[in-house]
Amino acid sequence: MPNIVGGKLDMTRSAAVRPVGRRRGAPSGLDALVPWLIAALATTALYFGKSVLIPIILAGLVSFLLAPVAGLFRRIGLPRGLAVLCAVLLALASFGAVTAVVVGQAATLGKDAPVYVQRVGDKVQDVRSELTRRFDFLLNESAAKRATTSRSRRNGLPPPTASGALPVEIQAPPLTATEELKTFVLPALAPLETTLIVLIVTIFILLQKEDLRDRMIRLMGTTDLHRTTVALDDGAKRLSRYFLSQFAINSAFGAIVWGGLYMLDVPAPGLWGILAGLLRFVPYVGSIIAAIGPLALAAAVDPGWDLVIYVALLFLILEPFTGYVVEPLLYGHSTGLSPVSVVVAALFWTWIWGPVGLVLSMPLTLTLVVLGHHIPAFAVFDILLGNRPALSPAETFYQRVLANHPDEAVDHANVLLQTTTLATYYDDVVLGALRMAAADVDRGAVERSALHAVCEATLEVLASLEDRETVSAYLPALDDTTNCTDIVCMPGRGPLDVVVSKMVVQLLRDAGHSVSEQSRDRLPGRDTSTLELGSTRILCLLGLFDQRATTRIQPITQRMQQQFPGIMVLLGVRRGDEDGASDIGEPAAFQSLAELCASVSEPAGTAPV
Repeated sequence: MPNIVGGKLDMTRSAAVRPVGRRRGAPSGLDALVPWLIAALATTALYFGKSVLIPIILAGLVSFLLAPVAGLFRRIGLPRGLAVLCAVLLALASFGAVTAVVVGQAATLGKDAPVYVQRVGDKVQDVRSELTRRFDFLLNESAAKRATTSRSRRNGLPPPTASGALPVEIQAPPLTATEELKTFVLPALAPLETTLIVLIVTIFILLQKEDLRDRMIRLMGTTDLHRTTVALDDGAKRLSRYFLSQFAINSAFGAIVWGGLYMLDVPAPGLWGILAGLLRFVPYVGSIIAAIGPLALAAAVDPGWDLVIYVALLFLILEPFTGYVVEPLLYGHSTGLSPVSVVVAALFWTWIWGPVGLVLSMPLTLTLVVLGHHIPAFAVFDILLGNRPALSPAETFYQRVLANHPDEAVDHANVLLQTTTLATYYDDVVLGALRMAAADVDRGAVERSALHAVCEATLEVLASLEDRETVSAYLPALDDTTNCTDIVCMPGRGPLDVVVSKMVVQLLRDAGHSVSEQSRDRLPGRDTSTLELGSTRILCLLGLFDQRATTRIQPITQRMQQQFPGIMVLLGVRRGDEDGASDIGEPAAFQSLAELCASVSEPAGTAPV
């Protein structure tokens, strides 16, 4: 841990941070390499085993989609085997219909492809010529070379080289019938083989769903059978609901694109609609890639640019509406993944499995996050890929002030204060962070001198929050007819006691009380005669007190009450739950700022126990 001296982060070793030797039973250097070795082996297995793993994973995802359909057939009275068969046949019929549309429209588009390519080339040349005319000074191509290239293109010849000679292209002899058969048949066998494997594995997964769940429970251990069962069932339902919802949204997206392109007379609208629905499974860039083909065809069939503008508007309106309106309404505002994890996962799975990995990156990553949320063995995926904060609010605050970044702590506070009160923030976040700092000192991880830097950074955060218009949640705001109580707040001698005093003063002033602060130098020792309290009714000796500090300060409070009989003395807050009063009837430190502030409203002279 870096040392903090004078409010600055010092990466060198010093007395502020005490090096701790390896404890008995602590992991050695070799043990620390075990997770990295496991990750390397898993990545290697994913890369070289993709021919086996991809069909199995596709079958698992398809089973998540078909499980609700099979359950629907079960509810209408069909036995399990027949329900699974009906669900699979329905999926095959849909897949066959989609394949027929894609193949038919692709064949039609292929016949007219040369014409479309020529038209797009001409339109690109027109745009290039216009840009050349307007920005000729930015281009290095001479007018003579452009004329020669244009003349050669009109004659159907390739453009000449710099020496004026025409290039010669040597072509291979035409393929024989057997070679053409291999060219078309062999590439088609691989998808058919993958489809057959996916189909068989999907059927077995749907038929043996309960048995597979029991085996997973046995694999994870039966010591907590109820919790494991609930976790698996909840995770399976969430994944199935998400995949089915995403499939329905993307199918509707593709259908609307199909209909819109059909109304605009764009060739092969079904092909582009189906591709748009499939490519939308690719995060962020799927819809952009799906729009390239229709835009190019619109430029080819329309002599002007009106059709291109209409197709662009179709995607520009439909994608934001689907992403920001339909999806949040259907399954919430978040998928449970952080934006960075989506991008990193897309790059990782594309590197491992190519285009198929890019399409599967979102479902696979979400599956890992759900497993990590419910199963401790996979918790690393929930921490790295999930959108939940990796640290608690108190831990985040402690990290910010420990690294001397009070500006980041203020930004974090402003986010939390949008949904909570300032008093709750002080109790749950700031006070929790101070207790963590005190615990680090107690266990020897941080020297006591490092707490001064934590105190200074925390005081900067409190100063930035002092002007917020807020009222304590624990004390009602006083009206004009209420007599304000004169309160004196005095911090203890600990390095963090000033922070506790500042928080209490701010909360009491927000509630309308008359509060004065006095320096810790005036904290009396054995002699309390020099202490001037005047008309003070309540004296708050504030700080973060443990059992020993409370015991040492109790004689001081007793002498104060003897010298000022009408005063009520309140102590600060405890470091932990075990730090309470040692003797019944004597003032004790409070557990929270809530209890301390609430005691101000109690009648004077009733010291809390």
